[in-house]
Amino acid sequence: MKLFWSILAVLGTYLALAACMPPPPPTVSKEQMLSSAGFKTITLKTPGQTAAFSKLPPQQLSRKTYKGKPVWVYPDNAKCGCLYIGNQTAYNTYIKAATARMITTAVQANESDDPYSPSSMDSALDYDWANDPEAYGLYEDW
Repeated sequence: MKLFWSILAVLGTYLALAACMPPPPPTVSKEQMLSSAGFKTITLKTPGQTAAFSKLPPQQLSRKTYKGKPVWVYPDNAKCGCLYIGNQTAYNTYIKAATARMITTAVQANESDDPYSPSSMDSALDYDWANDPEAYGLYEDW
């Protein structure tokens, strides 16, 4: 009976800790970011479009010329079999959003409880060793 209560206490502790954790950030796919940046979705209708689509590097933004104007294209072979196409403004908007997302992810990783994280050393570096009169004995042998 004592084992039952111990297991119940451990499970209760885990549930309490899980309730205190912040929810994970919502995941936004690359395709959603492209659409919100102003890229238009084009479905393939003709065999010529399908042939041109297959020549593009899959899942990669490429700069192409369409009707004499530079455009950015992203072929989505995996999900919809469609093509995302946008002008330079849409591309710049996408790059800004993707960069901000990468920075946010990196900052969240640094703020974790990882003892090997560079930001975990910040509190140790804040101490002013040079103005500590008791620390002078540490430097005698130098």
